[in-house]
Amino acid sequence: MAEPHLTSNPWALAAKNLCFPIFCLNCRERLLTEENGYFCPTCWELASRIEPPLCPSCGRPHTTMVGLGSRRNFPCAECREHPLEAVGRIYGAAMYEGVIAEAIQALKFHDKHRLAIPLGELLREFAAEHMAVEAYDFIIPVPLHRVRFRERGYNQSALLAEECAAAFPKARVCHDLKRIRPTRTQSKVVGDKRADNVRGAFAVTGDQLAGTRILLVDDVVTSGGTVIECARALRRAKAAHVDVLAVALVEHRAART
Repeated sequence: MAEPHLTSNPWALAAKNLCFPIFCLNCRERLLTEENGYFCPTCWELASRIEPPLCPSCGRPHTTMVGLGSRRNFPCAECREHPLEAVGRIYGAAMYEGVIAEAIQALKFHDKHRLAIPLGELLREFAAEHMAVEAYDFIIPVPLHRVRFRERGYNQSALLAEECAAAFPKARVCHDLKRIRPTRTQSKVVGDKRADNVRGAFAVTGDQLAGTRILLVDDVVTSGGTVIECARALRRAKAAHVDVLAVALVEHRAART
């Protein structure tokens, strides 16, 4: 399906919907609005968001506490045993499942750039409710290696960083973090090899990050290996603090280091 374009004229939109109908990727209902372009309002609104109680370190919700009335956040067993390195905390707006996973895959692998808009809105809504939005100086997307960028034509994390930037009034988007060597896609790497896959893959250009508070933006956090390695590079560049904001978190956590 071709990438849809926004149409401001309601009559033009009606004609377009008549001649070139589009359907929700999840439920296959016909879409009569361009607000999202790929998922109907019902499917999008029903997609589960992460809500407290959650781990204040890795960001994953405590599912066993849901429905028990407590919204107090507390560290999960894994984070108590293996604290995050280099990263202050990881925030995720949703779990990587259902409609959210479909949307990220379509953005990342199928050139559906416009999905960065609703996903960015999801990040802004989460940030407004759960984050200290004035705490950051820079928003930095997880970078692609130049070879992967040339193949794909865009960096989905950079699109998301631009879309969510409005939620952070004191921060600006910065691209000083570089991926200096190509790596395999982390989802295709098993267990402890994930850390080896990204070790030493990132570096910072320039010196403007010294003493600053940084929000690192990514589409999905699985084991945390990529964002931790990015944070290490940022801390070597003298960044004072690094947090992570991702659209989605994967339930299973493999080795982090």
